[in-house]
Amino acid sequence: MWNYNFVLPNISLLITFLIFYLLQPHMPISKNRAFLRVVYSEILILLLDIISSRALENYNSFPVIFHLSVNIFFFVVFCLRGAFFFYFTYALITPKSQRKIRCLMLSFSVLAFCIAVILLNFFVPTLFILDESGYHRWKFYNLIYFCSFFYVGVSFLYLLIHKQKLSNTSFYAIFSYNLILFIGYYTRLLFPRILIMDFFCLLAIIVIFFAFENSSVYIESRTQAFRVEALNLLLEEQVGKQPFMLGIQIHNYNDMREIYTGPSIDQGLGLISEFLHKAYPDLYRFYLNSGRFILFGNTDKYNSSTMKEEIRTRFKKAWKCDSSEMELYLDVNFVEFQNNFKIKSGEMIFEGILTAFNNMTGYADSDTLLSQQTLDSIKSSTDCKRIVRLAVEERKVEMFLQPIISTKTQKVVGAEALARIRNPDGSILPPGVFIAIAEKNGHINLLGEQMFEKACQFASTYDLEKYGIQWINVNLSPLQFLKSDLEVRFKAILQKYNVKPGMIHLEITEEAMIDYALLKRQVHDMKKAGFEFVLDDFGSGYSNVTRLNSYPFINIKLDMQVVWEYFKTSQEILPALVQAFKESGFSVTAEGIEDKNMALGMKKLGCDYLQGFYYSKPISQEEFVLKYLTEH
Repeated sequence: MWNYNFVLPNISLLITFLIFYLLQPHMPISKNRAFLRVVYSEILILLLDIISSRALENYNSFPVIFHLSVNIFFFVVFCLRGAFFFYFTYALITPKSQRKIRCLMLSFSVLAFCIAVILLNFFVPTLFILDESGYHRWKFYNLIYFCSFFYVGVSFLYLLIHKQKLSNTSFYAIFSYNLILFIGYYTRLLFPRILIMDFFCLLAIIVIFFAFENSSVYIESRTQAFRVEALNLLLEEQVGKQPFMLGIQIHNYNDMREIYTGPSIDQGLGLISEFLHKAYPDLYRFYLNSGRFILFGNTDKYNSSTMKEEIRTRFKKAWKCDSSEMELYLDVNFVEFQNNFKIKSGEMIFEGILTAFNNMTGYADSDTLLSQQTLDSIKSSTDCKRIVRLAVEERKVEMFLQPIISTKTQKVVGAEALARIRNPDGSILPPGVFIAIAEKNGHINLLGEQMFEKACQFASTYDLEKYGIQWINVNLSPLQFLKSDLEVRFKAILQKYNVKPGMIHLEITEEAMIDYALLKRQVHDMKKAGFEFVLDDFGSGYSNVTRLNSYPFINIKLDMQVVWEYFKTSQEILPALVQAFKESGFSVTAEGIEDKNMALGMKKLGCDYLQGFYYSKPISQEEFVLKYLTEH
C-alpha cells in the first residue's frame, strides 16, 4: 500500500498555483517556458503517480498493458522532470546568445539513454517486471535515480563554475532549490512507498517562483506595463529575428509633469497604457520611464504608419483623470524601426532605442527612424565602452611615454606618461575617445590611479637619474580631484615602489581649475606631502598669470594649438606670456613641436622644455627603454 497523505494536497496546491501563474502577465522568454515545463511535468507526475499506485493496489482489475504503459510513462516523465529542472538552471545562468547546442546535446544524451532503457521495458524487463503476483522492481530500476541525481549534480557544477556571473541572491536561490531536489530524490530512494518526493518538488517550484518567476517584479505600477529590465531580457532572446517594434514618447514629458502635476500625469500614463493594451492586445507593452513606451511583438499583423495615425488621433482627445477630474492634453512622438529590421544584438537594440528617444527634437510630431546605420554607429560606441571597461577592470591599460627635451642641453630630461588602450585587433583606441568614455562611465579615477602606479613602477625599475631623466609627468583628471583620499592613495603607491614624490609630476588641465577652492586646497595639501604640479594645456581655457601665482605649479605647458597659432600669425601675445611666466618663477614647456624651426623658435622665446613629434611620438615603455635608457 502507498501513503497518499502528501500527494493529494500537493496536486491541489500545484494546480491552483498554475492557474494563478497563467493569469499573470509573462514575457515569451526561455526561462519562463522552461519553468512551465517544470510545472507541467510535476503535475503530470503527480497524476501518473496516483493512477499507477491505485492501479497496482487493484492489480487484477486492470490489464497488464495498462499497468505497463502507465508505469513506463511515469518513469519517462520522472526523468524528464529532472532534465527540465536542470534546463531551467541553465537558462537562468546563461543568456540565450551564449548557449551552446553541443553542451545541451551532451547533457541531454544522458536523458535520451535513460528514456531508451525505460521504453525498452515494453519488450523486455528493464526497470520493473509484471507477473501474476503483481509489480516488482527489476535490474535497472535505480536508473531513474541516476538520471535525477545526474541533473542535480550537473546543476550544482554549472552553478559553481558560473558563480561570478550571479548576484548572491540568485546564487543562493538556485543552490537552494537544487538542494531541495537532492533531498527529495534521496528521501524517495529511502522511502519509495511514501509519495513525498513531489512535496520537495513543490517546495523547489515555490522557491523558483519567488526568486525568478514573480512577474510583479517586472511590472511598472503606474502603467501595468513591463519595466525596462524586462525589455532587456526579451531583446537578448530576439537575436536573428525581425519582431515588430514601435516606440512612443510623450512630447515634453517633464514640462507636462510640471504643468499638470505628477499625480495627474501618473494617472494619465495608466490611461495611455490601458488604451495601448486594448488597441493592440497582441503586442507586449514596456514602459521605459520619462513618458516612453515600447510596443513589441513577433507578428506582421500591424503596420507602424497605421498605428501612428491611430495613436495620434487618440492623443488629440483629452485623457480624463477620474481622481482630479482633470483633462490632460498631450502630444506624442514615435521611434520607428526600418523595414526588414533584424536584431543582431539585444544590447545594441536597447542602446539604439534609448539613443533614438534621446535624440528626438523639441518639436511635436517629430519622429525618429532607427536604421541599421544608426545601430552600427551605436555598436561601435558600445564596443568602445566595453573595451575601455575591460581594459581598466583587468588592468590592461598600457603606459606610453613621450620624451621632454631641455632647450639648454637638447637632451631628454623628462617624459610624459600617456594612457593607451588597444582594440582586440591590436590597434590603438584614440585617447580622445576612451578618455571621454572613462569620464562618463566612472572609470577615469581607476584609470588615472593605474597610470600613476605604472609610472611609479617604471621609475622604481629603472635608474632614471643615471640617464638624466629627472621626472615623469602623469595626467590627473579633474574628476580625480573630487576624491578626498587622493593624497593618501598616491602616497601609499609611492611607498609601495619606494619612489620619491618629486620623481612623479602631476599634470592638471585648466578644466580642473573651475572649482578653485577645492583645487587650491587639494594642491596645497599634496604639495606639503612632496608632490609637484604642472599646469597642462595652458591657453585652452581662461586662466591668467595672476591666478596661477596662487598655485604652487613648477611648470606651465603651453597648449599645442597656442604654439601652432603663434607660428601661423607671429602674434606678440605668446612671447609676453612666456616672459610673464618666467618672471613669476615658472618653467615653461612648449607642446606640439613638429619641426626644427618650431624648436628653435620656442627656445628663442625662452621656453625651458620642448615636447612633440619632432623629437618622438608617444612610444611604449619597451621602446622608450631601448631608445633612451640603454648604453650606446
